[in-house]
Amino acid sequence: MKRLKFFSSLIFVIALFLAPVLCSAETQSFERLFYLSPAKEKTGIESIKKNYSKIDILAPQVYGIGPHLITVGGLSAKLQKVVKDYNLKVMPLIANSAFRQDIIHNLLISETAQNNVIAFMIKEAKAKNFIGWQFDFENISYKDKDLYSTFIEKTGKKLKENSLLFSVAAVSRIVDYENTDAFKNWSGVFDYKKIADATDFVSLMTYDDNNSMGPSSSILFVNAVLNYVKDKIPAEKLSMGIPLYYWGWTISPYKRIRSGGSWQRVQNIKASTACVSGFFEALGVSWLSYAYGSERYLIWFEDKKSFELKLNIVKNNNFMGFSAWVLGDEDPAIWDLLEKRS
Repeated sequence: MKRLKFFSSLIFVIALFLAPVLCSAETQSFERLFYLSPAKEKTGIESIKKNYSKIDILAPQVYGIGPHLITVGGLSAKLQKVVKDYNLKVMPLIANSAFRQDIIHNLLISETAQNNVIAFMIKEAKAKNFIGWQFDFENISYKDKDLYSTFIEKTGKKLKENSLLFSVAAVSRIVDYENTDAFKNWSGVFDYKKIADATDFVSLMTYDDNNSMGPSSSILFVNAVLNYVKDKIPAEKLSMGIPLYYWGWTISPYKRIRSGGSWQRVQNIKASTACVSGFFEALGVSWLSYAYGSERYLIWFEDKKSFELKLNIVKNNNFMGFSAWVLGDEDPAIWDLLEKRS
């Protein structure tokens, strides 16, 4: 099965003639997990203060394992205060520093290092009142698939014994194997069924389609990913990844130049340049075309419309919930779609 591909010239021409489309979504009970990145902490905290009652789990990416296989990191003082003030449930991410492959491989071949990491997680969670942890190990060789699955199974058992939740952020794929870097070093390591069996839930990254010549997460790509995992991850354990950022491209040559722009930046561009925009119904994402000097640009961005469309998928499939990356990048209007926590 070939990955979905979008051809830039066709996308751009068609997009200019598509009218915006609105999708309706009724609220429903599902777990709403929002990620927080240190790089976006300021705007992320502002978002938390305004919308804390609509966040079920806050997942800050603040812990990492370095070259010496020692776990370091923690919540900043500002974030600790926000968590306390708004009584937020926190499930931090723990990652291999800079997503270095040598670090995660060395961890997976050292039982002692693994035991130390798990012991740290348990001690830290109890000291800081975390509800659990999420693994965010990325850039792992597909050859380490069995080693990673075994580490997840061991970690899940130990955390459960200590009444802690455990989840894994998993890079998505839509094939069993392909001879690409994306498969061999990113998605191929994940045995979704074994991971789902060993965890409370899986945050499946249904975004960053490596073959896309348009948005990070088109509805076509999302549906292809979900179709691939439907017999591997039970709906009640699937937290569907939703991106809140945009991808930006130059028109000539057609090349991606930005992979993490915010909704507010899109608004700034709209306010300062002559542009055209709309909603590409077939891909389920909004777009913006503008010129700056002699250069022309195209942005595929996430907003309330695209969020609502993905939210409908979560609801209609009775998924456990969604995992949204990243606070501070979002269209503020998405919060209107979510109910307050009881």
